[in-house]
Amino acid sequence: MVVARPRPGLQLLAVCAGYFMVILDVTIINVAVPVVGRELSASLTEIQWITDGYTLAFAGLLLTGGALGDRLGNRRIFCTGVVVFTAASAGCGLAQHTGTLVAARLLEGVGAALIVPGSLALLQQAYPSPAERSRAFGLWGAMAGIAASAGPLLGGLLVTTVGWRWVFFINLPVGCACLLLTLRHVAPSPRHIGRSLDWPAQGAIFATVALLTAVLNEAGRRGWADPLILVGAGLCVLAAALFVLREHLARTPVLPLRLLRSRALSGAAVIGLLFNFAFYGMIFTASLYF
Repeated sequence: MVVARPRPGLQLLAVCAGYFMVILDVTIINVAVPVVGRELSASLTEIQWITDGYTLAFAGLLLTGGALGDRLGNRRIFCTGVVVFTAASAGCGLAQHTGTLVAARLLEGVGAALIVPGSLALLQQAYPSPAERSRAFGLWGAMAGIAASAGPLLGGLLVTTVGWRWVFFINLPVGCACLLLTLRHVAPSPRHIGRSLDWPAQGAIFATVALLTAVLNEAGRRGWADPLILVGAGLCVLAAALFVLREHLARTPVLPLRLLRSRALSGAAVIGLLFNFAFYGMIFTASLYF
């Protein structure tokens, strides 16, 4: 598709539409899970996997998405993420069994991990001026707050009117519009073929996130003293240590450890972790309670 004359407003709309879908799907599902659990006869642990499978793949592959964008072109990876996310949303809405829904949610997370780093890189590409870029990044960040707060309200509205499947089907028109806007109004991104993909580091961070999520989800059913939980926790710590060791030895680390020496960055990361851990956990448990 031929790219039209650059129009920053439409470029910003395309990028923010993709980011909006990603964050909306973190919160919108929480209102629907009680109904999903009843209709699909899902246990509490399975309901947790329906919710957390998405964020597991999203968080675990986020660094990989950024590296692929640098290597293959950020617009290409962003569009790929939108296609994967939209197709997976259709799969979620059509799912007839819990396992199918969990698998589709994992695939949604893969798409989200490709969308988010690509969206930031495309904004930087579209707004070379520092002042314009700051405003664009501000709007991009505000989109996360709008999507997160709109999720429970929109999810409740959809569940009580047209059914829980539309919690996922609503992504289809947004995803198609985002893809068309991106292909039409966002210029292709440069490719840096020389950028290597550090697969050991990528695998270690994904294993850390996956094992941590599995331990937290299964501990409620099995108990913290269960041998499988203890082994999973030990492997999680081992994977995290291997990631740190790999980053320390790598010539081009995925996540330069020197960044963590910045009090501003490390402090913001810890605060963000605690806030999100409490906020999203509260939404999940409050929905089930009420």
